[in-house]
Amino acid sequence: MLRECIGKLLSAVLLLLIVSLIVYCIVSILPGERSHIIFGDGVGEESYALIDSEVPSYTQWLGRVLRLDFGVSSFASQSVSSLIAQRIPLSLTLAFFSLAFAFLFSSFITGMAVIRKRKSAVLIYETVSLISLSLPSFVISLLLILLFSVKLGLLPSGGFVHFSQNPAAFFTSLILPSLSLGFMHSGLFMRLLKSSLEREMQLSYITLAKAKGLRESAVVIIHAGVNVLNEILTLGFQSFISLFTSGAAVEYIFSLPGIGALTVSAIGRRDINTVTALVLIGAALSIAASTAADIITFSRTRKALG
Repeated sequence: MLRECIGKLLSAVLLLLIVSLIVYCIVSILPGERSHIIFGDGVGEESYALIDSEVPSYTQWLGRVLRLDFGVSSFASQSVSSLIAQRIPLSLTLAFFSLAFAFLFSSFITGMAVIRKRKSAVLIYETVSLISLSLPSFVISLLLILLFSVKLGLLPSGGFVHFSQNPAAFFTSLILPSLSLGFMHSGLFMRLLKSSLEREMQLSYITLAKAKGLRESAVVIIHAGVNVLNEILTLGFQSFISLFTSGAAVEYIFSLPGIGALTVSAIGRRDINTVTALVLIGAALSIAASTAADIITFSRTRKALG
C-alpha cells in the first residue's frame, strides 16, 4: 500500500510541474509586450521597460513560486501572497457553511425519499436534485436575492461586515451566498447518498436489522447511513476544495471580498501576477484533493478485500 501511495504522490507532483509549465508558457506567449498587457497605453515608456525587463526564466519563476513568492500585484501595491492571504479566511468560512448546508439539505431530501418511499417524496428528490445539477450558481444567487431580499426583505442582497465589527451582520451576510453555493453542490450529495443507501439496503445485515423490529428510519440512519459515511466524506472533501476555489460568481454578486471576487477583479484589471498565483493555487488544491481522495478510496478498498 505504501508503494501505491508514494506513486500517487509522485504523480501529483509531476502533474503540478506540468501545470506550472503550461501556466508559465501561456503567460510568456501572450501577444504583445507584458507591460502593455498590464497597463495598456496609460503610462510612460520607462514603466513599460521596467516591467518588461523583469520577466524571469522558468526555473527562476518556479523557485519563487515554491517559496510562495508570486511577485507584486500591479494594482494593489502589495505582494500577491499577502493579498491572497487576506482573502482566504472569508472564502474558507463561506466554503464551510456552504458544505454544511449541502450535506444537511441533501441528507434530509434523500432520507425522505429512501425512508418514506412515497411517490411525492421521490418526485421532490428527483426535482430538487435535477434543479441543483442544472442551474449555475449565479442564477441561484439572483433567485435568492429576488426572494429573500427584494420580495421578503429578510436578508441583505450583498455587502460584507467584518466579524470583529459586528458578528451578527457577518453571519447574516453569508447566509444567501452559502445557500447559493450549497444548493449547487447538494445535487451531487443527493445522487451519491441515494445510490449508496439503496445499495446498502439490499444487504443481509439490513434484512437482519429489520427482522429485529427496528423502524425503517433507524435502519436507514443508524445502520446504512454509517456504512456510506466514508463515501460522503470523500465527496465532501472534494466539494470543499471546489467550493473554496470556484465561488467567483457568488462572491462577486454578493460583494464579498474573498478569493473568488479577487479572481474576477484580477482578470478585469489584467493583473497577471495575481491571476497566475490564483490559477496555480486552485490547481494545486484540486490535485491535492483528488490525490487524497484516491488514496482514501484505495486504502478503503484494500481494507475491504482484506
